Amino acid sequence: MKKIFCSVFVLFGAVSAFASSNVVSSHNADIEELIRSHNGKIEELSHRLEQIEKKLGISPDDFSFKNPEQVATDIKGKSPQNIIETAKNLIKRDEYQNARSNLSAFVKDNPKSPYCGTMNFYIGKSYFEEKKYQDAAKSFMESFEANQNGKKTSKALYKLAECFMKLGKNDQMKMTLEKLATTFPGTKYGKKANTWLSKLKKS
Repeated sequence: MKKIFCSVFVLFGAVSAFASSNVVSSHNADIEELIRSHNGKIEELSHRLEQIEKKLGISPDDFSFKNPEQVATDIKGKSPQNIIETAKNLIKRDEYQNARSNLSAFVKDNPKSPYCGTMNFYIGKSYFEEKKYQDAAKSFMESFEANQNGKKTSKALYKLAECFMKLGKNDQMKMTLEKLATTFPGTKYGKKANTWLSKLKKS
C-alpha cells in the first residue's frame, strides 16, 4: 500500500510539473507574442512620424531639449554677445526652450551683468512667440528692471504693453505706454507709444 501511495505521489508530482511547465511555456509564449505586437506598432508609429516630419520639414533635433549640464557646457567660455546671437538664431528656428536655457543660465550666474537686460528681453521674446503672454510680460518687466537705459529697454516696455493687451489688461497696458512715452519720448518705441495712446483716446 505504501509503495502504491508513493507511486501515485510521484506520478502526481510529475503530472503537476508537466502542467506547470506547460503553463509557464504558454505564459512565456503569450508575453513574446505581446512584445512582438508592441514592437510592430512602435515601428509603424515611428515610420508614420518620419513621414510627417519629412512633409513638415521638421528635424528630430528641433525637439531636443538640453539639461542644465549640457547648457553650462554650451555657454562656457562664450561671450555675452555670442550667447545673445546664438539665442536669436535659436528663436528664429523656433527652438524657444533651448534659447531660454542658454540665456537663463547666463542671467542666473551673472545677475549684475549689464547684458541681463538684453537677455531677459529675448527670453520674453521667445515666450511671446509661443503666445505665453504671462511669462513674456514677466521677462519684459525683468528686462526693464535689469537695465533701464539699455538698448532693448524701450522696446521691452512696448512689448510689455502688447502682452497686457493680449491678456486683456487694458489699465496696465495704458500705464506701460504712458511710462514708455514719458521716459523715452525721442525713441522709436516712445513715439509708437504716443501714437498708440492717441488712438486709445479716440476710441
